[in-house]
Amino acid sequence: MTNKLKPAFRLLSVIAPIALTGCAGVDFFQDKALTTSTGIPIYGAKPYLLVARTGAEAKPVESSIIYITDPSQVIYAKPNSGFGSAKLSLSLSGGQMTTFGQETDTKIPEMLTSVAGLITARAGASKTAADAAAVLAGISTKQAAPAAKDVGEKVAAISKDISASVDKLDLIDDHKTTLKSAAVALSNAGSVLTDPTKAPQHETQYAVIKAQRDALGKLPKPTTAGTKRDVALQKVQDWVAALGDLVKATEPAKEPQPDFELYEIVQDAGKPISLRRVMPQ
Repeated sequence: MTNKLKPAFRLLSVIAPIALTGCAGVDFFQDKALTTSTGIPIYGAKPYLLVARTGAEAKPVESSIIYITDPSQVIYAKPNSGFGSAKLSLSLSGGQMTTFGQETDTKIPEMLTSVAGLITARAGASKTAADAAAVLAGISTKQAAPAAKDVGEKVAAISKDISASVDKLDLIDDHKTTLKSAAVALSNAGSVLTDPTKAPQHETQYAVIKAQRDALGKLPKPTTAGTKRDVALQKVQDWVAALGDLVKATEPAKEPQPDFELYEIVQDAGKPISLRRVMPQ
């Protein structure tokens, strides 16, 4: 290499790193052939009013504002690099921007203005999501089922009461027969339930209690006349109610589900804010 070419070679060596630095970055494409470039989609959000009817005595209704991603409102972010220094941070959650930061030696891109509101919107969505989780956590009323032994003792007591009272009641023979049959079935159920060695049969005996509750519930109801027959029929209804309480206590506990309603907050220009119900339909 001649001395005349050396200055030019040194200049080229300096320019090359600068050019490579200016081209650094990441490109995004929509196809496998890498021919159609695109950007990072950032979606806007629509505000909704969420109403949860919890059924709790202290606070039966919870309401909150949530923000749901709106696919019709989308812009695209495309990282650019060039000469100078720049630091860019962009965080998304569910397609919505949660944080955005940029340090650059040039002016701030116009994209910052168009998406500035999304940061506040997403912050509100995170808070209301936590509130909704708190509502769900606070409405569980599941209770432990009573021990089989306790149920058996109560069933046995009802059976003895029926047996001791049936012949004294002013009822027709068919009704007395139904009562005596129920007393025998309930006595057997009580014996099984109070025996821990017969635990595998306990569920079957719960079904027996329910069946006898239903059978006695089909007997005539008392009237307001206050006759001896009405007194007898009221006694039957008392047994039905007691058996019903035991049936309810032995059934699998169900956790109540909140009743949710969702309303879109409509904000049309020049019109007052209104609500449009979207759930349930």
